[in-house]
Amino acid sequence: MNRSRFGRWPALAVGVVTMLVAFAAPVTRAGAVSGIGYDISWPQCGKPLPPTPAFAVVGVGDGKPYTDNPCLATEYRWAQASGLPPAFYMNTANPGPDTTAINWYAQHSPNAACSPADQRACAYNYGYNAAAQAYAYAGSQAAAGTGHTWWLDVETGNSWSPTNLGANLADIAGSIDYLSSRKVPVGVYSTPYQWGKITGGARLAGLPNWAAGARDASQASVYCSTKSFSSGPVLLSQFVEGRFDRAYACPGADAVINPSPATADPLGDLLNGLKGILKGLGLNTG
Repeated sequence: MNRSRFGRWPALAVGVVTMLVAFAAPVTRAGAVSGIGYDISWPQCGKPLPPTPAFAVVGVGDGKPYTDNPCLATEYRWAQASGLPPAFYMNTANPGPDTTAINWYAQHSPNAACSPADQRACAYNYGYNAAAQAYAYAGSQAAAGTGHTWWLDVETGNSWSPTNLGANLADIAGSIDYLSSRKVPVGVYSTPYQWGKITGGARLAGLPNWAAGARDASQASVYCSTKSFSSGPVLLSQFVEGRFDRAYACPGADAVINPSPATADPLGDLLNGLKGILKGLGLNTG
């Protein structure tokens, strides 16, 4: 691995990504959705669920990539009571060759270059195939296609390279790439601190943000305009209320809470932009 080139990736990506995807803003339908929803996942398995939500996001995995939430079908049915299409979130990570979830070097699709000499390609494949696995599992338990937003949970609690931030970005790009190929809206859940630690603060101006860390609904409303971590619009803001995570709908949130299936590919330009950047840095995504 060429560490000097690898380390420059986030800095090189910043300006190019911003320029390429600034016009890829989410498409909003008439009659904007507002209110406060919930996000639930495996921690709520076998426990009482919240009251009927205004809208809901349901976790597909068990806290890490390549895992399944055993209660997804039940939680999805609960989420449907809102009358709006439930969104999904999947966990992300870049554990490197120490992972036990998959054989790190055996994943040669979609990037055949994965090898000990090209960790970026391996990280890209890991993220791409993690999204494919999550999407397939969601489809087996619920409805996962167009009209359902997907969020990538990017947090320091999972394994990431502390130095090779380019590999971390490649992993995230791989997940975005796969989900964009399914023509679903895609956004990222994180905080400015965690996004900075993991990606070096990569600026993806068209990428919807779900900002975490607010203490209550009042602060969550402020986060809508102050806590973008990727330079993209903050469309949801999270705070904790009792036993549950709440999701505050920011202005423009209709694009991710009630996306139109006919226009549920708002990040097509982001996909193309990321591919161009990765290829320009020597990572052929096919």
